[in-house]
Amino acid sequence: MSHVDPYFVVEDEIRDSLDAVEKSLYDDKLEGVVRSGATGGELKRIQANLEQAEMQLSELCKAVDASAADPAKFSLSLAQVNDRKKQTDEFRFQASRLHDRISDLFEAARLSKRAKEAASPAGKGVVSSYMSAEADDQLDSQQMLMRRQDEDLDDLTVAARRVGQMGLQIGDEIELQTQVMGEVEEEMDTTRSRLKTAQKMMNKLGKKMGKWQSVVMGGLVVLLIILMAVAFG
Repeated sequence: MSHVDPYFVVEDEIRDSLDAVEKSLYDDKLEGVVRSGATGGELKRIQANLEQAEMQLSELCKAVDASAADPAKFSLSLAQVNDRKKQTDEFRFQASRLHDRISDLFEAARLSKRAKEAASPAGKGVVSSYMSAEADDQLDSQQMLMRRQDEDLDDLTVAARRVGQMGLQIGDEIELQTQVMGEVEEEMDTTRSRLKTAQKMMNKLGKKMGKWQSVVMGGLVVLLIILMAVAFG
């Protein structure tokens, strides 16, 4: 049986919970209940589900922060850690947006209840009709504002994803450059080792050749130049 990373198990649970909350908040039936002014219990239930998902998200964020301090300890690359940070940021943004939606629905329900109370009992007069009409106007304005906020948040979500992708690309580029610099450093170490070996050979031959030392030294200098040209060519 293959090992499953616990991170992905928790990630799927949070995603399912947030999606379920979002689906409930944008259900046409719920909007009908909001207009009736009797939606407190249902909204509180959805709010409790959202808060439970946020508790899981908080623990997941702590785990991701811990892995970011030492990715190798958790058998992760820098790119994988960045992917996980990006996902948790998206979850937090989605949760914040859903909280705003719940607050707007509570306010809409309050206005709808106020309009209903102003209209009953019937025949209270001009003041009652005016209050009912005012409450209806406020409810319509509130719902229009909610729709605009949802559209703005969708645009922000797209922008956040683009920024996240740019960050990942920059992280990958830095990681690649670091790897290339390491390879260059290894080649330079190898070249230094070759030069030291050649220098030792020159010293030994100089001692052995005696009077021919200057001639040999000249030849070895030429050989050293050739070696350097090959090494750095």
